[in-house]
Amino acid sequence: MNASTRGSEVRVIRKVVGHIAAAAMIAFFLIGCFDTVIQQIAALFQLNEIGYGDTYVLYDVVRFQQTGEIYRDLSQPPYLPAQYSPLMYMLYSLPGRIYRFANPYLGPRLVALAAFLLCVATTVSIAHSLIPARRTWWWTLLIVGSMNVMRDWILQLRGDFLGAFFSLLTVRLLFIESWWAIVLAGLCAGFATQFKITFVAALAAGTLWLLIRRRWRQAGGFAAAAVLTSVGLYLLLWTREHRMLTEMMAMSPGIYEVRGYLKLAYHLMSEPAVLLAAIALSPVAWRSNSRWTALLLFGGLSVCVAAVTDLQAGGNVNYFYEALFALAPLAVLGARRLLARARLNIGAGLFVTALFAFHLLPPLRQNLSENIQYAIGPGGVKLNNREFGKIQDVLRGRHVFSSVPSVALLDPQPALMDPFLLGYLQRVGKFDPKPIFERIRNSEFDIVVTASTPQVWRGILHVGPELRGTISASYQPYCVYSKYLFHLPRNQSGKSTLAKELLEIGCQPVACNRPSICPAW
Repeated sequence: MNASTRGSEVRVIRKVVGHIAAAAMIAFFLIGCFDTVIQQIAALFQLNEIGYGDTYVLYDVVRFQQTGEIYRDLSQPPYLPAQYSPLMYMLYSLPGRIYRFANPYLGPRLVALAAFLLCVATTVSIAHSLIPARRTWWWTLLIVGSMNVMRDWILQLRGDFLGAFFSLLTVRLLFIESWWAIVLAGLCAGFATQFKITFVAALAAGTLWLLIRRRWRQAGGFAAAAVLTSVGLYLLLWTREHRMLTEMMAMSPGIYEVRGYLKLAYHLMSEPAVLLAAIALSPVAWRSNSRWTALLLFGGLSVCVAAVTDLQAGGNVNYFYEALFALAPLAVLGARRLLARARLNIGAGLFVTALFAFHLLPPLRQNLSENIQYAIGPGGVKLNNREFGKIQDVLRGRHVFSSVPSVALLDPQPALMDPFLLGYLQRVGKFDPKPIFERIRNSEFDIVVTASTPQVWRGILHVGPELRGTISASYQPYCVYSKYLFHLPRNQSGKSTLAKELLEIGCQPVACNRPSICPAW
């Protein structure tokens, strides 16, 4: 075989391996997007909360619809403060003002979904502006839509996607060379802080980028517009909601927790989009004064803010969502560079194929299978809704104390909406739980409902030792249904109508005189 024939065969092998590598990468991102869509379809109509904290937000959204007030008198149940910014509650309340859904979570979830889709669309626009190639929009959509760390949060009732949309829109508007776009970008940067007060990265990045380019007047106009819709709007809302600042700052100075923080960091760094972005970062970082500089400033500052604020024990991966959206265009560039390398080098092509087809794809396929079963199978969301519907029927009209927020909301006047926040504020010395404990000791509630297993997040127990002891003194664990443990007053456990109704829906009795079979709630 001569050198020419050998070279031709090598080129053919390179081409085939390059196509296989591209197919493996595309298959991974396509399946990830499909997994995301299936999970949202299933979760959208769930009767109880998708993630912890949804009900805590929903309670204040509904209360705002009914009373026009957001930040409540903390001497009254449910005692604990509303932590988020006013515009978040206002926006989530809009669907309920137009139409009353049978599922109270549905309207706010549609707002959360719309916010996420706006973030995706704006990120696609940013990427296409930076990488004016034909398939840029397609790659950006695949990468953002398949991010595993976002999948569980898309429909949760938070301000992250609402704020991130305005931050991303700030960056996109900065790319337009006109005064009106700069002023509008400043207004958007200020609005981002209205949905999450720590979303200051767009404001700082926009100002710095304009200063780097020596556009002094535009930097001043941008900053002034941002201050107007950040500080100015907060001051305006404060004249209406005098408790706002106190309640929003309730968790400060915070409880710092490192072990859980490192686990979150590892989870984030394992995201394929982050790895792809790292490939593109080196050459892009040297393009000073370019649009890439604005994006890198925004992403870098967002990472820094998130890294500092997420040290406190109430933090989660959602603190980094601004930064993940900012990384998406870099990830697109990284994917293009990696595939280009795979087409030129057989070893690189085999590595990319192995990475995506054999390392990343199998667990994703397993996750997709589980989500499909949850969406359409008999034991998934249908079973969840059926079980929760039965609990609603049994507890309707009864006075309930629950450490499970979605169950607590079944009482029109809940005594506690966020047990995690109760434990957190107790630790920082900002809350006295005596009024709650006294009501439990007096057996004021017809029933107490807790999770059937201990719930803890970053070292904070949902049912701490003091609360557990208070409940145990007046209430007896009676039965377990679904994932909930029902406690009845000790003086009537097993004899009341409520006890019989619980057994009728399939609640399994427990015998806590035998510790080996008593749930460790």
